[in-house]
Amino acid sequence: MPVAFVNPHHDAVSNLFRNDDFAAQRAFFAARPALAPTPLRDLPALAHTLGITGLAVKDETARFGLNAFKAVGATYAVQTLRARGDIAPGQTLVCASEGNHGRAVARAAREAGCPARVYVAASVAAPRVAAIESEYAEVVRIDGSYDDAVRVMAQDAVAHGWMVISDTSWQGYEEIPRLIMLGYTRLLDEAESQWGAVPDVIFVQGGVGGLLAAVASWADWRYGSARPRIVAVEPMSAACLQVSAQHGRPTSLSGPFDTVMGGLRCGEVSTGAFDAVRTLVDGFVAIEDDWALDAIRALATPSGADPAINAGASGAAALGGLLAALGDPQLADLRARIRLSANSRVLVLVTEGVTDPEVYARALARG
Repeated sequence: MPVAFVNPHHDAVSNLFRNDDFAAQRAFFAARPALAPTPLRDLPALAHTLGITGLAVKDETARFGLNAFKAVGATYAVQTLRARGDIAPGQTLVCASEGNHGRAVARAAREAGCPARVYVAASVAAPRVAAIESEYAEVVRIDGSYDDAVRVMAQDAVAHGWMVISDTSWQGYEEIPRLIMLGYTRLLDEAESQWGAVPDVIFVQGGVGGLLAAVASWADWRYGSARPRIVAVEPMSAACLQVSAQHGRPTSLSGPFDTVMGGLRCGEVSTGAFDAVRTLVDGFVAIEDDWALDAIRALATPSGADPAINAGASGAAALGGLLAALGDPQLADLRARIRLSANSRVLVLVTEGVTDPEVYARALARG
């Protein structure tokens, strides 16, 4: 069964960004109209089935011609660094990835005239690797987890003088992940321009915490104490954010990270994101794969006039968290804390399209 943690919020709020940061992000995208927004889709039939007032989905399945939200952060960071003169044409850019961030960095590097090198764990599915290679990046497989890939990548970057474009941070490496997270706040600017009413609750994928911290920081900056409640969703086997929030400090998990939610297969939190996660996220829910598979199918085979959305397991995970929160009686405390009820309007992020066709087919077969 899913496991939840309700955040007591004992500490003062820690927002990642200031007014001038948000202004810089908005000016960047305003100057680049070709970087078009992704849609916010209403799912009234599914909302009715779930017994809530409204359900909106931020559909990131085709961001900038790729199939995941990661492109918005990598594009913002790489182009900002290039404009500063911190990246020169021909400089090698490197990162570690479970798939989507690696492809995004590879695309941003190619557009900047730079080669890219992406380190991946042994468990990353072949279609995800092929997607990275389609952007002309070199892929290096590591015999270990995503967290092992991060360590090997960072060591190689120091040895060869490569520039790291990582969406997770560690001591001494914070600036570029912060730029990437600031780029992620573009999702909420776009969503706000499209929604008719402010959502009561937002369900967000966990991972290392970058997207979650960006969403929570944006909501706090925009609405203060009246902001939507924020819920983090993670795989049961890789709930490093929930465990860290419980302990009040970054806490690593050793795995094995056995989950179809490949993009969330992380055991270590991003240190630069953690303070915002710890003080701004209202609840955490760790779900089994079945919830994510059910969410894939609910999006792909809608009822009524709801649009169909073809999502991967990580992309559908936030909806899986909502399904668990509404459907599992053991999560009553979480529902009460985030005031999730029949009157709620919920925003769910769908962060990726179909990145593993085998998992997608397995989800649809559950019907």
